[in-house]
Amino acid sequence: MSSPPNLDKANDGDFAGVMSDVLQNFLRGVDDMIPAKVVSYDDTTNRAVIKPLVMLGTTDGQKISRAQLSNIPVFRFGGGGFFIRFPVKAGDFGWLKATDRDMSLIMQRGGLEDWPNTLRQHSFSDGMFFPDTLKSWVIDGANADALVIQSLDGSVCVSLHSGKVRIEASDIEMVGNVQVTGNVAVTGTMTNNGTNVGSTHVHSGVDTGPSNTGGPL
Repeated sequence: MSSPPNLDKANDGDFAGVMSDVLQNFLRGVDDMIPAKVVSYDDTTNRAVIKPLVMLGTTDGQKISRAQLSNIPVFRFGGGGFFIRFPVKAGDFGWLKATDRDMSLIMQRGGLEDWPNTLRQHSFSDGMFFPDTLKSWVIDGANADALVIQSLDGSVCVSLHSGKVRIEASDIEMVGNVQVTGNVAVTGTMTNNGTNVGSTHVHSGVDTGPSNTGGPL
């Protein structure tokens, strides 16, 4: 039994309506951007297997899931020798964006100029995945007007305010030489190479007098 045509019967006999159907059918084959999720991710290659979340529909009303797409690069915001990296996990939500041309050769060459390998256009096979938390995050009211980098639950947070940087975490580790200009307020224990140098630290070999103490214990 043949499937019903992919046309709106209300447009029968109307030129503008028929042209609208033709345009709509054409656009159904043009990929742009849709919500998607991560099936698996390789941090070494920065490539993911992506599952589009928008289903396809047949002319007889059936709903069909889209196929998974492999070897999709994941967007990392960066430039000038620096980048921001997210520990992408299976199940993460985001957006799959198609490019205008086949970019396979360009990706194989690490972003160098090249010719499209095929005549393929506007295909999710040439897409890039953009991670997006979308929901389920908590922002402290004190950071409402700040630029914020934090965990979803807010337990770790770096916020940039006007004239101030605020770091919130149960444990902060600094590796290398640290130089601070400005006032620093610390809540909790401060250590240097394992030695307490915070407000409660003590010194050895000290008698009351005008001399300076030795190093903190």
